[in-house]
Amino acid sequence: MMQRVSRLAALMALLLFTPACSGWLRAEGGFTTATTLARGRQGASIGVEAALGERRAPVVLDVALRGKVTEGAGDLALFVGGLLLRRPGPVGVYVLPGVNLLQLGSADGDVSFGMFSPVAEVGMVIDLAKRRSPDGIPREPPEMLTIGTRIEYDLRATSQPHEGFWTVNVGYAVGVGQE
Repeated sequence: MMQRVSRLAALMALLLFTPACSGWLRAEGGFTTATTLARGRQGASIGVEAALGERRAPVVLDVALRGKVTEGAGDLALFVGGLLLRRPGPVGVYVLPGVNLLQLGSADGDVSFGMFSPVAEVGMVIDLAKRRSPDGIPREPPEMLTIGTRIEYDLRATSQPHEGFWTVNVGYAVGVGQE
């Protein structure tokens, strides 16, 4: 299984750095809280994702595996969305709307399950590729630091009520976006 995952990641990286493709491979983590600021609903969020598409396309497909853990709730979600990534100069922006296609977790001590929960993220990218090698050539692959904020509304099919979460995250990505 790990060998298949590593082959898929290698293929994604190869495709991502061809002249006709854009997108990123990103790992991110941060702080999350329920939008109600209820006690026991503050914690950590982590995620890994891949986005890939044609360079001329304004939006590319983004797929992520994300998790959040708080004292009273937590879940693992499969996210699917569209990434708009602009890298003009050293600082750019990204917009990432989509849905948590599937969520499994717990809320208030009981198992929770949800689907099609709306998610929206916006942030900035700081281009680390401006670093140059000793011979003056920009480093490849392009590296980016991301700083973003995400809002999501967990739609649960189980007995727990639906719940909103707000996340502030920092990530590291390799990839290319429209100039």
